[in-house]
Order: sequence, then C-alpha cells, then structure tokens
Amino acid sequence: MKTQQSGAALIVSLIMLLLLTMIGIFAMRTGVMEEKMASNQIDRDIAFKAAEVALRAGEGTVLNWVNLPICSDTGAPGCWTKQSMDPVGTDATPWWLQRNAAWWTANGTAATQPQGAVSPPRYVIEEIIKPGNSNGNKPRDQQQGGAKFYRVTARGVGGSVQSVVLLQSVVRMR
Repeated sequence: MKTQQSGAALIVSLIMLLLLTMIGIFAMRTGVMEEKMASNQIDRDIAFKAAEVALRAGEGTVLNWVNLPICSDTGAPGCWTKQSMDPVGTDATPWWLQRNAAWWTANGTAATQPQGAVSPPRYVIEEIIKPGNSNGNKPRDQQQGGAKFYRVTARGVGGSVQSVVLLQSVVRMR
C-alpha cells in the first residue's frame, strides 16, 4: 500500500533556498558597502595628499620671503591680514569653514595638482598675532621688529568634489 506524502521535504528545501538567497543578498550588499567605504577612503587620502602639497608650498613661500610683505585685507601681496577673510567677522565659526570652492579658486594660490585630484590644491597665508597677548597690542617681539607669525591654510580636493581636506600650520619668521 502506498502512503500519502505531505510534501514536508519540499517545504523544508524551499525554506533552505530562501535562507541561502537572503544570505547571498546580504553578502552582496556588504561587499558593495565595503567598496564604497574603500572608495571614500581613497578620495580622502588623495585630498589629504593634495592639502599637504599645498601646505608645503605655502610654508615654502613664507620661508623664502627675503623681505616680509605688508599684508592686506585683499591678500594683494600674497598675504592676508588676520581675520580679513572672515565673511561675517562676529561669529565663532572660523573663516576657513565658511569659504566655498569658488572663493578658494579666486583667492587661493594654486599648488601642484597630485594625480587623482579633480582640482589643484590651494593655500592662503595669513599674518597672525602671537597668542597669549591680552592687551590687544602686538607682542613685544613684534614691536621690536622680532618674530612674526603666519598661518598657512591649505585646501585639497580628492577624486570627487565632496572629499575636501583643510590643513593649517603656523610659520614663525624673524
């Protein structure tokens, strides 16, 4: 006599197939996400290298000055006065976070474009006052013709315009 089968093997195999399909889909999604993360990291690395190139170029410019320039609010001699680039001037946000790519293109000095960057890195040089002076006057060493401090701010763009790195350094000149 034949026994009637209820199809349990078919149901179990379909459930197993569904589970394997879901595992495969999740594995593919994870792989795609890892590729995106790796691509973003590569873009950021390119932007960082570009900003480093511009920072070194800006520092080299300052260190190669034979006569220190008189900095202006327009950056005309290649040097800006302190906070003259701040569009608002009264808020707590630093000027370099308020400036867009168009401003950097118009006002920054271009450096050598590294491979993979979508645009050349740029830098600006800003004369700053020695920290720790509370009376609003220039520090004593500046009044006596001593040291001057310049902040070099560099902006590098990576493989896409969304990957931007800003770097700064302070150069002391005597």
